[in-house]
Amino acid sequence: MNFCDLNDNELWLVIRLYFFALTPILLSIYYWKQKKVSTPTALTLFYSFIIAAVGWEIWITYGLSGGLPVSERRSEMLNCAIPQNLNWVLNSLGDVLVVWIGIFIIKRLFKNSISPLKKWNWYAFTILFFWFMLQNIYVEAFFYHLQLGNNGDLSWAPLNPLGSYYNPVLFKIFERPITFQTQSTWLLMSPIIYYLAIYLNNKYDNVNN
Repeated sequence: MNFCDLNDNELWLVIRLYFFALTPILLSIYYWKQKKVSTPTALTLFYSFIIAAVGWEIWITYGLSGGLPVSERRSEMLNCAIPQNLNWVLNSLGDVLVVWIGIFIIKRLFKNSISPLKKWNWYAFTILFFWFMLQNIYVEAFFYHLQLGNNGDLSWAPLNPLGSYYNPVLFKIFERPITFQTQSTWLLMSPIIYYLAIYLNNKYDNVNN
C-alpha cells in the first residue's frame, strides 16, 4: 500500500505536481545564493505567483463562484495527498515554473539580439504564447484529466471570465476534451506576463542607469 492508498495514475500525478511546485523554490534558493537571477526576473516570477493565485487558482480550488471545489472533483486519495488548502499554492508554484521556462526560452533564443524583454516583440510573444498554451493543453489532457471540470463545473475567476457559462470543447486529444474554459486562463495570462516582464525590465534598467 502506498501513501494515501493512491493508485498508480494518482501517485504519478502527485509526484509530478510536487516536483513542479518544489522546483521553482529550489531554483530560487540556488540562484539567490549564486546571485544569478536579476531583479526584473525575480519580480516577474513573484508577481506571476500572485496573478495565477488570484487570477484563477484560488477560485477554482475552492469553487468560489459557480463551480465545485477541487475536493469534490477528485478522489479521496488525491485529497489526502494534496490537501485542498495546499492545492492552490502548489498549482500557483507550478505556474511560476511555466513562466520561468518561458522567460528562459526567450532569453536563449534572443541572446545575440536586442532583448525582447525591453520592447514588445511579436515574434517573442508568439513563442511565449505557444509555450504557455501547449503546456496548458498538456495539463488538461494528461495531467488533470477528469479533474478540471469537463462538465463545466469550474468556478468563474478573473482570468476565467466566462466560467461555466460558455465552455465549448475546442478539440480532443486521445478522446480527452480540451475546453475553452480551462484554456482561457493562459490565453489571458500570456500578454499579461509578457507586458509585466517588459515593464519590470525597463523599470529596473532605468534605475540601474
